[in-house]
Amino acid sequence: MSDSGLPYLARLKQARPRVHVIIGAITAPFVVDVLAAIGAQPTVTHEPDQAAEFAAGAESLLINLAQLDTPRMQGALATIEAIERRALSWLLDPAMVHRSQTRLAFARRLLTHAPTVIKLNPDELKALNDGNEDPAALALKTGSVVFATGARPCLTNGGITMPLPGLPQLAGHVGYGCALGAITAAFLAKHVPQTAIQEAYMAFSLAAGRAKAASAGPASLRIAFVDALWRLGEENPA
Repeated sequence: MSDSGLPYLARLKQARPRVHVIIGAITAPFVVDVLAAIGAQPTVTHEPDQAAEFAAGAESLLINLAQLDTPRMQGALATIEAIERRALSWLLDPAMVHRSQTRLAFARRLLTHAPTVIKLNPDELKALNDGNEDPAALALKTGSVVFATGARPCLTNGGITMPLPGLPQLAGHVGYGCALGAITAAFLAKHVPQTAIQEAYMAFSLAAGRAKAASAGPASLRIAFVDALWRLGEENPA
């Protein structure tokens, strides 16, 4: 696929949406670079007062539970309180909830605040959905659009399920699931969930494929991926 198939990304780069992010410190620099590469204006703080202020002025919100601790829990709750007054779109990425009961309990608490999109892999889906591996069941239970990755990627609102094509293989490379959630959150600033997920997925897939072809290992892959995102849409700037 050529860049001419990405008009939404070209427009997103022009719009420069403000995206506030709650995420762990390890992945944050990569996610910030990814968001900046697609034209977003990311802010990353979890101190409750400041997080609420930044979220209040944002156009979308990403809450990623990677490296979750008490301060990030407090920051996440503060941002949700700030955006609920504005009905702002937000994405929950319940990273690794299948490995931590504390993280799982907090993710379930966040579900009561109706995330616009829940992006998760098969292990996270099974944990968050009480053993049920059907993403449509989680969508019906929460009222969120579920964006399921893994061997059978799809998006679903519980009534309609749309399969997604496979992605370039990035198994063993850290942070790319977080990057996909961040790209989706940026598109949520300007689009309904279905469009946001499809456009984010397309951009991610193209950039990942080009980055793999241009890189020699995990370090160069990360740089090539950010650069590929930066260049996407150049054929279609209007």
